[in-house]
Amino acid sequence: MYLQKLEIQGFKSFAKRTIFEFPEKSSHDQKAKSITSVVGPNGSGKSNVSDAIRWVLGEQSLKLIRCKKADEVIFGGSEKKARQGFAEVILTMNNEDRELPIDYSEVVLTRRVFRDGDTEYLINKNRVRLFDILILLAKANFGQKSYSIVGQGMVDHIINISPFERKEFFDEATGVKQYQIKRDQSVNRLRRSRENLDQTNKIVAELEPRLRLLTRQIKKLERRQEVEKGLRDLQKKYYSHIWRKITADKAEQTEKFGVRDALKQELETQLNRTQNELSLIAKEESRKDIFNNLQKEYSKLLAEKNEFLKELAILNGKMSLEYSKIGKQNLSWLENKKDEITARLSEIKESLNNLEVRLSEKRLTLSTNEKRVHELNDEITVNLNNLQQAEEEFSRLKNGGRLNANLDAVKAVLRQAKFINGIFGTIADLGSVEKNYEVALAAAAGNRLNAVVVENDQVAVRCINYLKDNRLGTALFLPLNRLNVFANTTDQKTLSEPGVINFCLNLISFDLKFKKAFNLVFGDTLVVDNVENAKNVSGSCRLVTSEGDLIEKNGSMRGGYLRKGSLTWQGLNQDKQLATQEEKLKEIAVLKSRLENLTRQKEQLNRTIADLSIEIQVAETKQKGLTSDARDLTKEKTNIESEISDNAVDPADQDRFLKNLTSKKLELERQMNEAEQKISLSRKKIDGFNLEEERKRSTVFRLQDEMQGYQMKLNEINQFINELNIQLARIETKKEELEKEIKQELGVNFDLSAETIEQIADPANGEINPDQLWFEISKLKHDLELIGGLDPEIMAEHKEVAERYQFLTTQAADLEKGLNDLEKVVKELDEVINKQFNESFVKINKSFSKYFLKIFNGGKAKLELIQRETQNQMPGIGSGQALNREVGIKDGETEPLILNEETPIEEQSSMLNTGIEIMVAPPNKKISHITILSGGERTMTSLALICAIIDSNPSPFIVMDEVDAALDESNSQKFSAILQELSYKSQFIVITHNRAIMHVADVLYGVAMADDGVSKTLSLNLQDAEKITKK
Repeated sequence: MYLQKLEIQGFKSFAKRTIFEFPEKSSHDQKAKSITSVVGPNGSGKSNVSDAIRWVLGEQSLKLIRCKKADEVIFGGSEKKARQGFAEVILTMNNEDRELPIDYSEVVLTRRVFRDGDTEYLINKNRVRLFDILILLAKANFGQKSYSIVGQGMVDHIINISPFERKEFFDEATGVKQYQIKRDQSVNRLRRSRENLDQTNKIVAELEPRLRLLTRQIKKLERRQEVEKGLRDLQKKYYSHIWRKITADKAEQTEKFGVRDALKQELETQLNRTQNELSLIAKEESRKDIFNNLQKEYSKLLAEKNEFLKELAILNGKMSLEYSKIGKQNLSWLENKKDEITARLSEIKESLNNLEVRLSEKRLTLSTNEKRVHELNDEITVNLNNLQQAEEEFSRLKNGGRLNANLDAVKAVLRQAKFINGIFGTIADLGSVEKNYEVALAAAAGNRLNAVVVENDQVAVRCINYLKDNRLGTALFLPLNRLNVFANTTDQKTLSEPGVINFCLNLISFDLKFKKAFNLVFGDTLVVDNVENAKNVSGSCRLVTSEGDLIEKNGSMRGGYLRKGSLTWQGLNQDKQLATQEEKLKEIAVLKSRLENLTRQKEQLNRTIADLSIEIQVAETKQKGLTSDARDLTKEKTNIESEISDNAVDPADQDRFLKNLTSKKLELERQMNEAEQKISLSRKKIDGFNLEEERKRSTVFRLQDEMQGYQMKLNEINQFINELNIQLARIETKKEELEKEIKQELGVNFDLSAETIEQIADPANGEINPDQLWFEISKLKHDLELIGGLDPEIMAEHKEVAERYQFLTTQAADLEKGLNDLEKVVKELDEVINKQFNESFVKINKSFSKYFLKIFNGGKAKLELIQRETQNQMPGIGSGQALNREVGIKDGETEPLILNEETPIEEQSSMLNTGIEIMVAPPNKKISHITILSGGERTMTSLALICAIIDSNPSPFIVMDEVDAALDESNSQKFSAILQELSYKSQFIVITHNRAIMHVADVLYGVAMADDGVSKTLSLNLQDAEKITKK
């Protein structure tokens, strides 16, 4: 490795970019490295070249680069030249031999500073830290403070500084600087870690008593919390049980109230109907006038008949006298007898007419009642069927809505949707269908209608585990991530076949993200109108009819009668659309009430029919008797009329008066017959009117009886409802008081929803004995009183203190481990430093003696290691020089210190308190200390030492700034010879005024100060110059 190029811009007097190029090999000997001399008058700025190299290598000391302020490194301007805004130095080194431990064949170091104070360090144009440059240079055994750059006054400085300060110079000379840097870093970290550990241990010591106190309190608090949790669990269980019981009682009473209210409404409806019928009857016009008119007409006809009878009686008397005159007294008797029979027949006929009217009415009433009984039988049958269906539906509702053993499990899973993310619902919940396709699609889905669609198989596993843990049954799950969509292979032409409606999937509305689930359930199932058309459909697809009949792909068929409503598309989350148990109970109660009323009406009609049948039989018997009497009287009348005819007076014997009487009698009898007919007709009208009125009265009586019965039942129901209202009010009051108590005991945020209460108070979780629970609650409350109250902030404080304590103890443990590791590193570095330092020191000591002999042409010189007495050193140990002589330490070996046991590891290294004393004896003088040497002798001794160091541990390049200023011409010759000798090991850049040095240089750079205050350079290759001179 060698210095290839130096570029300076804006640094001190080098305002313009100036480039110095340095050859690798010497022009005198290709085995030697080049020597470059920089010359120029005083004040030209040639020493700024040395400062620039020192500065770019990371120098931080302003004193060593001959500045008072940081911005003085930037060209400050002159009368003719403006100041620069930044300073930049670029150092290019050839690293083909990889002496610098970096994977570049050419290493370019750049340092740039701006007037605002910002500084940049770059390696091959990549920004780095100063530390990165220092450690890189240390590994190559050179740097800004080492013997690699020997500035003005540094020669005397090496001689004048103390032995212990001189030791720092030798750290780089011996190649241990890189280890010293690492050691210093490790020691700094070690000390910081030790300080941190001490501080941490102090804090931990302060925290321990507080933590113990808090721990004791937290144990009490944990015990209290445990008791409170147990108390809260028991209270939840107790109050949930009581709440559930009160809610059940309220539901039971509300259910009874609802049933009675429904009965009340039904009875009020029937009562209103009865009252409306009575009102209609009452609103009919009064028929009294009609009756009076009929009665008047009847009375008039009777009066006319009586007049006719009176006239006939007078006429009969007159005829009897006439018959007596002619000796026909018997004829008079026969006429009278005939009249009696006629009158009797008239009475019988009237009775028969009245009887016939009543019989007809009774037969009509009987027929009407029998018809009504048939109607009641039909109504009773319908209501019985409705009652049976309602009871079946109530049973289904009571068992969960459907006769499905696994439905409770499905509902339980759906209730967990707010706790388990990814539960979407059942197939029935997620799809909607038209009413007329419900049966077909429900039949096609079958049991999968209640399959639960979930996001993925993980959600399905969680749901299955939940059902297992709570013993809730089984359910079918459809995880969307595991389902596959199957292509529909059915020929689309099938849709045009007779009776085919569409594919099931096309008749359902659903979110497309659930398509896999619906595809799995329905596949290519076709909906057909009926089974006749279904069996004729071509292809091998699955078929379902509108009536719910199924034809599977394998040819099997399933179908038959389905009761209405037994197969529907009903989601479990649509419970509001289902009839509630309360509604069904109301319906059942109303149907039972109707059945009771219809049965009562039927029984009453049956009794009426029985009575009517008996009355009709009696009337028919009476009718037969009267008919027989009328027949006998008619026969008797016929006989009498025959006798009258046989005994009739010969017309020739009849006089005119008798003939008139006879004709009058015939006329009267005719008129009598007409009057009787009219009377009979009038009587029929009156009887009809009376029957009509009787029917109305019967209807009114019946309606009144019914109304009275309804009113009595209404009174009973109202009384029962009033009692229920009182019970509900008591239950509501008890519930409100319980709710207040629950909020007081369990907090206002306690969930009183039915699902929570059911889950806590579910009998499946074990039998609940409220008395035992209350006893346990009282015991736990007593335990809480014994524990006493604790500040709830203790938990937070304990957590904070415990976390801090845990953190600090962990930190302390980590620091302890780090300290041990750092101590181990420091110890290992000390061993490496001691070994390398001792080995290099021996070489330097020998070289120092050699170069001292060359420069002084004789004499002796050596380096001695001394130890500084420290506080940690064991008592009784003296100074370093005396110790060396007493214990007889060999040259180049450091003495192991005898230290106290408590001496820190970083102070146990003997190198820390080691100094280097220079012992010289010029020719013809005894070995003496350098302090008695002259100035020239000191410079020569210092140069001998620097040369010895270069010889023993050569740096890639050496920069010397006027180190030969104090040498005479003879010694300058010697020094130039030594430089030539050392050039085989290192490259030299020498800033000098000495001709002898210039003579051995390969390249000569001249530096001059221009009128604008800017340094300028002139380079000369001396080998080329010699060739030109020789010509």
